[in-house]
Amino acid sequence: MPEVMSSEVVVIGGGVIGAAVAYYLCREGAEVMIVEEDDLASGASGACDGFVSLQTKTPGPHLRLAMESAQLFPELAEDLEVDIEYRGCGGLLLATTQEQMKELRARAKTLKAEGLEVEVLTASDLKELLPEVGKEVKGGSYCPQDAQVNPISLTLGLARKAQEMGATILRGCKVENIVVTNNRVREIHTTEGNIHSRRVVCAAGVGSNQIGKMIIVDVPVLPQRGQILVTESSEPVLKTLVAGAEYLGTKANIEGLLPADAEAAKLGLGFTAEQTAAGNLLLGSTREFVGFDDQTTPEAMNAIARNALRYLPWVKDLDVIRSFAGLRPCSPDGLPILGTIKGIRGFYLATGHSGDGICLAPITGKLISELVLDGETSLDIAPFSLYRFK
Repeated sequence: MPEVMSSEVVVIGGGVIGAAVAYYLCREGAEVMIVEEDDLASGASGACDGFVSLQTKTPGPHLRLAMESAQLFPELAEDLEVDIEYRGCGGLLLATTQEQMKELRARAKTLKAEGLEVEVLTASDLKELLPEVGKEVKGGSYCPQDAQVNPISLTLGLARKAQEMGATILRGCKVENIVVTNNRVREIHTTEGNIHSRRVVCAAGVGSNQIGKMIIVDVPVLPQRGQILVTESSEPVLKTLVAGAEYLGTKANIEGLLPADAEAAKLGLGFTAEQTAAGNLLLGSTREFVGFDDQTTPEAMNAIARNALRYLPWVKDLDVIRSFAGLRPCSPDGLPILGTIKGIRGFYLATGHSGDGICLAPITGKLISELVLDGETSLDIAPFSLYRFK
């Protein structure tokens, strides 16, 4: 006979969002069980960079959510017993054309009006923050509030702290069905047995659509592949996070910032660079809709390398030691899907972060915990409702 278990709250997904939800629920004394099909951080959270970038967020509710989340990182860095390598390093967005500079200036004005610190820099201004930049770089914008973190350490740290506070973590456990009776979640059927629970949080990333089908709800989350190159370790050379304006263009579908090159447009290519605590550079990245294919490709690797040389010519002196790809859980508008389901009590969505999962994990965990336990949130999450797509 399969085992019968019970938990006050079941969190589906052991990535950074599921781990954050479990952590904040456990802080409030809830009984929590994380159900993960593979292992902790085995999806997008283990195959991404560590950007906690605010200036790349869409002005409005998305930016406000990110700014609230950013304020929680220093506390997490203290509370978690894993070194999450949190560093308030600031971030640069670089422009390679005057048109891009015009877009960045206008964007900086909008972001500053919302309370974010953003400074527009000329090419000569960049010398204080960056080693040699490519000749095409015209300038950029700098946000001192941008930061970085180790995504795997963050995920594991949140999950382990939740476990210390009483959470149960089921690894290698696949959800097969969710039983709803009288419009209420009652039970989760898994490969490891059935779990009695009246509250379920779907933090399943790219698996969220499949979970939604179990309760006959369409959760519009698609996998979007991102590929990254990793260089050998070197002495500290990058003081900040660095991204190209086209990265913002492909991320937020901003017409004036999209790649002009046909191959780059096809790959959704946008330059990103960060230096990890270990000294390796992570160079990215792509945005590709290729189903659930999470393999790296020679075309993307070559394109990322060429693009990196455009922005930072000195990376030619570093050996690339490996590459990896991950699948972002992407919503139709690139914003998270948070909240409840109409007509079904006890089912909550925390998914669709579209590459912003690391940055938004703390605030997502906090708000979903409030929603599950109190029925309301300290920050309005209506802009992120599933029903904005109807």
